[in-house]
Amino acid sequence: MADVFTGATSAASTGQLSNQVLTAYQRSAFFALREGVVFDQFAKVKPGNVTSPGNPVSFLFWSDMSQATTALTETVDVDAVALSDSLVTVTPAEYGNAVLLTIRIQTDDFLIGFDADVANLLNYNLVDTIDTLARTAADGGTNVYFADGATTVTSVVAADDLTVAYVRQQRAALRKASVMPWDGQSYAGIIHPDVAYDLKGETGDGSWSNTAVYNEEGKRIWNDEIGTFANIRFMESPRALLTADGASGTVDAYTTYFFGQEFLAKAESIPPHMVLGPVTDKLRRFQPLGWHAYVGWDTLREAALRRVVSASTIGSNT
Repeated sequence: MADVFTGATSAASTGQLSNQVLTAYQRSAFFALREGVVFDQFAKVKPGNVTSPGNPVSFLFWSDMSQATTALTETVDVDAVALSDSLVTVTPAEYGNAVLLTIRIQTDDFLIGFDADVANLLNYNLVDTIDTLARTAADGGTNVYFADGATTVTSVVAADDLTVAYVRQQRAALRKASVMPWDGQSYAGIIHPDVAYDLKGETGDGSWSNTAVYNEEGKRIWNDEIGTFANIRFMESPRALLTADGASGTVDAYTTYFFGQEFLAKAESIPPHMVLGPVTDKLRRFQPLGWHAYVGWDTLREAALRRVVSASTIGSNT
C-alpha cells in the first residue's frame, strides 16, 4: 500500500489538512504616503493683544506718510497732514472630522494597536486639512504672474516651465517692495516637485545649492526644505496647487509661491486638537473620536506674496 502524505497543499491529495492552514495577515497596518505641514509653518502673524473674543479678527496697518522733500521757508509754518490706516481681517471658522467606533470592532479587530491606528489617521487628516486651508489662503493673493511670457493660466503652454531668470525676477520684486526676508537675505518659495525638477536643471546664478551645504552656517531648516536658488530657499510640496489640464489644451498648470515675512496671518480662536467624544449610548458601545479647530488664514501683506503659474516638462501634458 502506498504511503499517504499528510500535507498542507493539494499535492497531498486526500491527506491535505486544508482546515489547518489558514490565511495569515500582518497584524500591523501600513499608512498611505503622507506630506507634512509646509504652508501653515509660515503663518507667523497671529493676534496678540485682542480687545475681546470675537470674529473676525482685524489687524491694523498704518500707512506711511509721503516724503517731505520740499525745503521749508524760514517764516512759513508747515501744513499738517492726515495720518491714515487700514484693516486686514481674518475670519476663523470651525473645522473638524470624526469617526464613531463600535465596541465590537474594537474587540474583534485582529490588528495590534487598532485604536492607535485610528488616532493616527485622524491626526493626519487634521494636518492635511490645516495645511490645505493655509495654502488656499495663499492662493487668494493678488500678485499672480505667468512663466515665460504667458498672460493667463489658459495661455500657459507645455514649454512654459519655471526658469532661474523668473526666480530672480520674483526676488527682485520682493526686495523692491521692501519685503522682509527670512534670514537677512533670502526669501522663501514653495514649489511642486514637478516644477522643482525643471528648476534644478537650470545652471544660471550659481546653480542649485542643497540644504546640506548651507545648513552648516546654522540656518534653520524648514519642513521639506530642499535647497536654495537665486537667494530663494525652496520647500517642495505636492500640496502646491496643481490644476490638471488647467492651462492650454491638456497642459497642467502649477503654482509656485514666493514670499517674505508676514505674508500670511492666522487667527486661532481654538487651536487644532484631538477630541475623545462622550459615550452617550445606553450600553456604552459607541466611542466617538475626532479632531476640531476654530481657525482662519488670510494674506496679510499682499506685497510679500507672489505666485507664479507655469507648466512642467514632466507634467501630464498629453
